[in-house]
Amino acid sequence: MIIGGVILTIALFVGIFIFLIPSLQQGSSNEPTSKIALTVWGVEDSSNFSQLATQYTAAHPNVALRYTQIPEDRYERTILNAFATGQAPDILMIHRSWVQRYSDKIMAADYPQIQPSEVRSLFPDVVYRDFVYLDYVFALPLYIDTPALIYNKELFNKKGVAVAPATWADIKTLIPYFTEFTAGKQLKKSAIAIGGTQKSIPNAPDIMSLLMFQFGSSNLETTGQRTSFDEHAQKAIDFYAQFATPNNPNYTWSDSFANADNAFGSEDVAMTITYSREIPALVQKNPYLSFDIFPMPQQSVSNPTNYADYWGLAVSAKSPNLQWAWKAVIDMTTDSTLASTYLQSSNNPPALRSLINESLRDPRLGVFARQSLTARAPFQYEVEGYRTALSRAVESILTGQFDTQDALQRASVEINNLF
Repeated sequence: MIIGGVILTIALFVGIFIFLIPSLQQGSSNEPTSKIALTVWGVEDSSNFSQLATQYTAAHPNVALRYTQIPEDRYERTILNAFATGQAPDILMIHRSWVQRYSDKIMAADYPQIQPSEVRSLFPDVVYRDFVYLDYVFALPLYIDTPALIYNKELFNKKGVAVAPATWADIKTLIPYFTEFTAGKQLKKSAIAIGGTQKSIPNAPDIMSLLMFQFGSSNLETTGQRTSFDEHAQKAIDFYAQFATPNNPNYTWSDSFANADNAFGSEDVAMTITYSREIPALVQKNPYLSFDIFPMPQQSVSNPTNYADYWGLAVSAKSPNLQWAWKAVIDMTTDSTLASTYLQSSNNPPALRSLINESLRDPRLGVFARQSLTARAPFQYEVEGYRTALSRAVESILTGQFDTQDALQRASVEINNLF
């Protein structure tokens, strides 16, 4: 009986030990027990990521992050080729619009790691709508960018304009202050770069989408839903196009006038709409330009609506280190110290609510940080196709080829054919 008891005790011990092996292999501190290297691909400048990677490895000595920067114009093609050949990175940057289209290529986080409810509490609402799909978290952001109104301070001072235009009605009152014409009735100076196509205003489709939200269009955000533009969207596009319609009293822009960024740099336009990330390029065009940042004009200041455009970090479904890759993504985006390291290097606006709160008084980032809290964005299965369709729509309106309803109907067909 004693021998049998000893054998039973040994068997139980062996069984318990075998059961514990998986957790022992992962390490008691939730860290890998041997060194691993996680590959990270993105469109960010390498210098923006290097300090973050160094700091992460300092806190997690067994995890190295190896970042590769790929130019944005060939990034998606490179990523798709990598997935096709089995050479995808462990972690990849994805645009806010890519989750559904990439859902068979990226792996959602396990519930014990991060849950959708945590995304709601940690980030502005737009992140939940973009990166939570089928009740799983597929990506997380390091930053959120929004378009704001950039104005030439010297031109405003010369015209005696001392108060920021808070609404689109305010913008209209400024049109005659800054718009000038030649003797031949051609534009000489513009009040604001708005109303044209992507040919002259790179952010034109985003401005149009923002106006659709501000005018009350409510069917643009549903993931997986085919695009349709309602009467509110039509009113928004009519409003947008008036600024580039020659016989309209608010005429102040034309595609043939100039490129928006160049015109702002040469002080031929008093205001332009741009993202935080694009400001360094404006400064480079004219280092002596005196400008400031206003919040995006609103239809109603009591119900502000802004627009978000940003990239996030996701984990490849083919990664051999899924657990550690997702842990790295979660740590880099939700740990305020790590996220701050990235923000200091990139000078991008924050995504974490806690860091947004800290940035509200920042003279450079405060406007963008505040706007992220009220930002929205449309569902875009293929973002560049969506933008191109909107740009073509407004061009066909301006040239008189189609009325607004027909132009947007054609745009919706073009967008839905991308599915």
